[in-house]
Amino acid sequence: MASLIKRKNSNVWYAQYYVTSEDGKLVQVRKSTGIEYTERTATGQPSGKEKKALHLANEMERTAQGAMQDGGDQMEQIKSIHSQLGQEIARATLTGVSLRKYFTGIMQILTGEEMKIVTIKSWCKEWLERKARDSSKATMARYNGHTKTFLAWLGDNRANKPLETLTAGDVDKWKRDLSDTGIVGKTVISYIKDIGSIYRAAVREGLISHSPVASVEMPNTDDSMERKPFTFEEVKRLISASPSEQWGGMILAAAFTGLRLGDAARMKWSCVDLEKKMITIMPSKTKRKKKIVSIPIQPDLLALFEKITITDDSPDAPVFPELAKLGIGDRSGLSQAFEKIMAKAKVSRGKLSRVIADDGDEKAKGAGRITYERGFHSLRHTFTTWLRSAGVSEEDRMALTGHSTRDSHAIYSHTEEQVLRDAVAQLPSLTKPNEPNQPSKTNKPTK
Repeated sequence: MASLIKRKNSNVWYAQYYVTSEDGKLVQVRKSTGIEYTERTATGQPSGKEKKALHLANEMERTAQGAMQDGGDQMEQIKSIHSQLGQEIARATLTGVSLRKYFTGIMQILTGEEMKIVTIKSWCKEWLERKARDSSKATMARYNGHTKTFLAWLGDNRANKPLETLTAGDVDKWKRDLSDTGIVGKTVISYIKDIGSIYRAAVREGLISHSPVASVEMPNTDDSMERKPFTFEEVKRLISASPSEQWGGMILAAAFTGLRLGDAARMKWSCVDLEKKMITIMPSKTKRKKKIVSIPIQPDLLALFEKITITDDSPDAPVFPELAKLGIGDRSGLSQAFEKIMAKAKVSRGKLSRVIADDGDEKAKGAGRITYERGFHSLRHTFTTWLRSAGVSEEDRMALTGHSTRDSHAIYSHTEEQVLRDAVAQLPSLTKPNEPNQPSKTNKPTK
């Protein structure tokens, strides 16, 4: 009688049974039932899915034993497939695709069901659907973009071939083609890691034995560009050049909180406690991890919040309602608008992310996306730089910005609220230039 087993790294029941081979020996068979594995009830009774899987396992056993013992049409059909397989091996024409075809034929003869062929494209689609359940919008945008680029590079013909047909050589060529379009090393690594995640999931599911991405050497990152912060005077010019009070307020908020563009634009009044002078927010990038960041409100920012006329009493009302309606990367979105503010303020965007200096002129290399050293995200770097210049410890800076790159820090560090208040209190004032804590031109903390 057939039994059920649970294989490591699999979430389905497997049937286990024995059949008698032509030479009279017992052969153990283990096959997936395709039915989800479930724990037994508190009383030890099998679940409905377990009962269904056991019933299917018994059916599979009877079918297999009948095929071996009867010597009827099923056995003859299997022998025919075996003969064709032997001929291909002899001719040295056997491929992974043809081997799968033979296995599919045998499976259909024994069970009446056609073995599902998982293609590169279909598995990518399934992986994305699974990830959409617990990934942020920003992360899913990256996954979708990288996967779309990968499938487009493969072309429809290759993308619709079985999952295991992708080789390490294919991935390496894709890596080189990405670099040739002008995409910098760090971004290429991001592309490869995401496709690697797709294939690692396939290995865990038992769909393939190994990932072709695992053996690919990552590109160097010498061409990658470090983001640059704004100076104290540049932040003041950006605020002055803002087309509206909301834009000026959001720039001020980002400079004194380090919030990313989307978080700053969509910050709600429920995040702002004017009485305690604290901003408590869950950044979109860490929403999946439920990580909350608490930032004391710097005096300039507090004065801004207190003078804003609130027209919507709802706690979910955005602090900057007009900006909260806009997208980030659209043609008329927030990023484009900030570029115009930088141009009006005569604040340099810095170098291009990819440069060809053969003729002495800066040019974007290839057709990759062009980025600059400085943009709205530089306000986050500015906030961190100001904290460091004010003598704020690295631990406290990480608490204020929500960084958790050091595992030991994230687990064992607990920063007191008053310490954070003292850290922000050391930041310069944009409205009171004669304050003693204003950073010097050398960007060093004053004594």
